[in-house]
Amino acid sequence: MGYREIEKAVLEIKDEIAKEFKKQNYENVLSFVSLCANVLYQTNFCYFDEDLETIIKKSADILIKVPDEYTGKDDVVLFWDGFGFNTRGLAQIYIRALVEQKRVIYITYEERKNDIPDILNVINENRGCYQFIKRTTYLDQIIQLEKILKEFQPEHFFFYSVPNDVVATVIMHGYMGKMRRYQINLTDHAFWLGAKALDVCIEFRNYGANISLEHRNIEKKNIVIIPYYPIIDKTKEFAGYPFDFDEKKQKLIFSGGSLYKTLGGENQYYKILDSILCRYKEVVFWYAGTGDRRKIDDLIKKYPNRVFVTEERTDLYQIMRRCRFYLSTFPMVGGLMLQYACAAGRVPITLRFDECADGILLEQDKIGVYFNEKDGLLREVDKLLADDNYAALREDIMKSAVISPNEFTEEIRKIFTGEKGKYDIDVTHIESLNFRQQYWNRYDVKKIARLFLSKKKYVLYLIHFKKRVITGSIYAFIDRCSRLKFKS
Repeated sequence: MGYREIEKAVLEIKDEIAKEFKKQNYENVLSFVSLCANVLYQTNFCYFDEDLETIIKKSADILIKVPDEYTGKDDVVLFWDGFGFNTRGLAQIYIRALVEQKRVIYITYEERKNDIPDILNVINENRGCYQFIKRTTYLDQIIQLEKILKEFQPEHFFFYSVPNDVVATVIMHGYMGKMRRYQINLTDHAFWLGAKALDVCIEFRNYGANISLEHRNIEKKNIVIIPYYPIIDKTKEFAGYPFDFDEKKQKLIFSGGSLYKTLGGENQYYKILDSILCRYKEVVFWYAGTGDRRKIDDLIKKYPNRVFVTEERTDLYQIMRRCRFYLSTFPMVGGLMLQYACAAGRVPITLRFDECADGILLEQDKIGVYFNEKDGLLREVDKLLADDNYAALREDIMKSAVISPNEFTEEIRKIFTGEKGKYDIDVTHIESLNFRQQYWNRYDVKKIARLFLSKKKYVLYLIHFKKRVITGSIYAFIDRCSRLKFKS
């Protein structure tokens, strides 16, 4: 049922896109393309959409006029960051690698400029430059970004952004042939715009490379694999436990990320936790993340003062160092969290749902952190909790599971010089249907309607998608009331 409801919503949006394009209402066109892309991303309906790529290209043909005198400068890289996160994500590790080889022009949104001190410091210390654009209309954002492009005339354009970015993708289509366009594929497991607006797709693992080959129609010669590593501040002090915890008598299991990653998969994640908490009375479980809390709240009721949920923390490395092991989310794993655990010398115990869990850690088959069934995972948990010597031996192996910053920088250098990278693509079919069905099963008419809610676009969406916006608003209100009632 979920699949059909998602398909119906997508077709409804596409119908409005066609109407607005015919009327030459290009702001509305881009608004609806962004909305449709967000629905496709949130529901994991598909990996690529020909209709959306085509309308972005047609919009670029109308909106972008590249000056004849544009000459790309090989020593200049424009890095478009649609997120604007300081350490979360991959922006900082790419910028650290790029500034060693080119002059970097870093662009993000103006409201993020006070939240990215480390990124700006790296730019300042390495003859780079940063610019900010205002989050105004899409058409105005395109004008702002193109103005910067014309000023610095980069040969290289790095695209690192949200899956429904209609600003930079228009620019990338418009400047095809004038600059080399690199897509940093952070979201390799889901939909994103721009598959037809790039020259190089940088994947971090074989899984994403094969999805791009098979489903996004990107040619193998345009794909490179470069694993990533987490930015870690080992000097940052531990901010303390948000609950009473006795380090001598109790053992901490830590997990984190968006809570939607724990939903589905026949509730295996919560069944595993229930087994551990029932068997080991000294175990305390801490989850750092936000989202749908219904399942984890059931555990909080069942194990009072032993299960805790907080928002994400900036002292992640220090938390990892204090836990006995890290329990990966399921059915969807969080890649950076696995790497944080390994870098901190902690075992990331992972129940493998399908191939989507693969390729995040180097030589994953040798380090023994993936388990195909719950019983095997619980046997490993028993050993880690009961045997200090065994835990110490396992922890020593983990630090080799993540690429080093120097090796990462070397692989970035190779994409500029055309040298062959270290990591080959193993072409193989990826069976992702079961994984995506976990998303579809979570969506019904009401949840899909909530995707049509937007503070800035509320009136526009209300005019064009009246029934869905009203339904989404009602559902959001009821959901909020339920959460407030639970808290009280």
